[in-house]
Amino acid sequence: MLHSPDIQIILRKENAGIKSAGMDTQPHPTQSDPFYRAVAPLIGLPAWFVRRGHGSFLTLEFGAPSLRIREPKVSPDNSGKVAALSRRRKVLPRGEWHLWIYCCHWRVLSRGEEIAWSEASDKKISAATSELDGQILTAAEADPAQGTSVFKFDLGATLQTWPYGSGDTQWMLYMPSGDVFSYREDGSYSSGPGSLPPEQVVWQPLRPDTTD
Repeated sequence: MLHSPDIQIILRKENAGIKSAGMDTQPHPTQSDPFYRAVAPLIGLPAWFVRRGHGSFLTLEFGAPSLRIREPKVSPDNSGKVAALSRRRKVLPRGEWHLWIYCCHWRVLSRGEEIAWSEASDKKISAATSELDGQILTAAEADPAQGTSVFKFDLGATLQTWPYGSGDTQWMLYMPSGDVFSYREDGSYSSGPGSLPPEQVVWQPLRPDTTD
């Protein structure tokens, strides 16, 4: 697939630069692209434990599961329901890769038909997460000039994101290394340790020729 200033960054399983049928395939031109490097390991993996978080946030897990345990906390600053929740131990499964659809509009389609978008009813959003759950990621696309992205799955589901228009981070991909790849609605990205303070995060154009 061609890669030029006039097309989107596109990543598909069949172009991932892997060996198959005893024949070497050449690396895809976009392998030098930071979006490609971040998302490539997810191609061919099923999304699991797809959940709605606070508001319209979505989370998708990829790769081998592990448990994240948050120990109980007691704070004099908390009271009522917050204090009760803090006193509990919380255990959640987490994938090697954790995709957090954050501050953006999103839409889930099944074979081209919309199931839900970020402002839909709870019932429709629940149907959308169920649709994504268990489907294998086959392609990912980003259009930095528009601030959009698309994730495509093997059983016909598609997850699209587009900007709120407020300059926020659209989504974050937490990786096994501890690094986080973040995609902002202005077409910029950051990639680095998840423990880095926000003021030290460096944002760069995903593709300088399309984000001016």
